[in-house]
Amino acid sequence: MRPLLLALTLVPAAVQAAPVLVPLSRGIELRTQALTDPASADLVVQSRLLAAKYGIRCVSGDAFGPKSSVVTGAACEVRDSAGATYEVKVTGVSSVSVALDVRQTGSLAQAPRQTPFEVLPADPEAGVLARYQMTGYSIDGSPVTSTYASLVLRGDGSYSFGERRGRWSVVQGLLLLDGEYTAWGPGALSEDARRLTFHSQGPRFSVSASLAWTEPQAVVLSQASR
Repeated sequence: MRPLLLALTLVPAAVQAAPVLVPLSRGIELRTQALTDPASADLVVQSRLLAAKYGIRCVSGDAFGPKSSVVTGAACEVRDSAGATYEVKVTGVSSVSVALDVRQTGSLAQAPRQTPFEVLPADPEAGVLARYQMTGYSIDGSPVTSTYASLVLRGDGSYSFGERRGRWSVVQGLLLLDGEYTAWGPGALSEDARRLTFHSQGPRFSVSASLAWTEPQAVVLSQASR
């Protein structure tokens, strides 16, 4: 992990307060922890997402981006309009609000990141932690038949899924993908990390996806046949 450079700033005692309950589609000013209009907020709570126009990241060393998934237990760094960095921890999620613990520390844990994929045999490609092949995909419970690319997770926190690229993280055993696949929500890993399942209920339809870990021998054979 690369060390994070932190600004030394005096913080009002109020910023060390208890978790703030933020209704969906509302925003919060990080310095005062006051609820505010989304247009002027540093951080906005959306359905399944935290949106931060000045930047948010939930993995130490990652670049700051505009959005991150909402999962109980997630600890993220968020910037405000003045450039100050705050640690924001999701302490609770309901159908109407999200509870946030906000502190101006800007320090994600620096301990080596442990991942569920360490139990898997090594992939033949250097830097790859695991790769998964789609075994089932459905919309509103109806199976969709198609050929899908593999989901490849790399040790540097990046992933590729066909032509799509992004960053991944693991929070409380759930796999989160940013970018286009944020809408899939958190993915549940089996205890042996060989099966991965996503299920997301959107405003118009639900999506379910099942993936299976690809054995190293199968990867070698696939690469040899190209």
